[in-house]
Amino acid sequence: MTLTWIAGYVLAAGLLWGGLSKQTRLRASSRQLSTVVGGFLFFLITALMLDEIFSWWNKFPREILGAIGLLIILERTVRLIRARGRGGTVLIDLGRMPIQDMMINLFAGIGLVWIAVMDIAGIVRAPHWAFRDISLQVLGLAVAYAVLIQAFGRRRLVDHGVFFGTGFCRWEAIRSYGWEKETATSTMLVLHKHTNVPVLHFTTLSVKSELVGSIEEIFSQHSIDREREAPKPAA
Repeated sequence: MTLTWIAGYVLAAGLLWGGLSKQTRLRASSRQLSTVVGGFLFFLITALMLDEIFSWWNKFPREILGAIGLLIILERTVRLIRARGRGGTVLIDLGRMPIQDMMINLFAGIGLVWIAVMDIAGIVRAPHWAFRDISLQVLGLAVAYAVLIQAFGRRRLVDHGVFFGTGFCRWEAIRSYGWEKETATSTMLVLHKHTNVPVLHFTTLSVKSELVGSIEEIFSQHSIDREREAPKPAA
């Protein structure tokens, strides 16, 4: 089992290095995914290892996880409600995420909902159950809720910044932007933000290639520098 832990940590470290290091030549979207997966793998292995050594899961106050899940649901819902009145006039509607990404989020969200609901249905049939018993499932529902919102939320440029899902980034928070090739009809917009947190350093948005010129004009109006030009369409 020790070799398994070591191999897992090596893999997690490699993914984190690939996502956070400036020396890698990975696309911004790939770096973002590498960082998230590497961080999740690191915490998962650590949790499993500590549970095997100390049996901490039985002693852990699982109500905390349920409370976190409820807070996530509340926070996402508030963001959805406030999104209608924030940001000002819509300058460019970027639409929803690409259909292939939307389908991945959709299947992941529905899968999480199904598993969580089935677990909860089984647990509440017991005569003596408590919130502690369904806390992990509540957290799973919260994650599914956030994933589904991200799948169906519209992205747009507005007077005061950029909306994506339930996220909002003001113009003054954007240091620069760049472009990366994605498909024949879409291009990846990379927003580099003013922050010292590596994971939050940039945000990627897939947009239709036909909108590149209009997007660049708006960024120019807000004096935001372009780091990389948009890829030229294939002849």
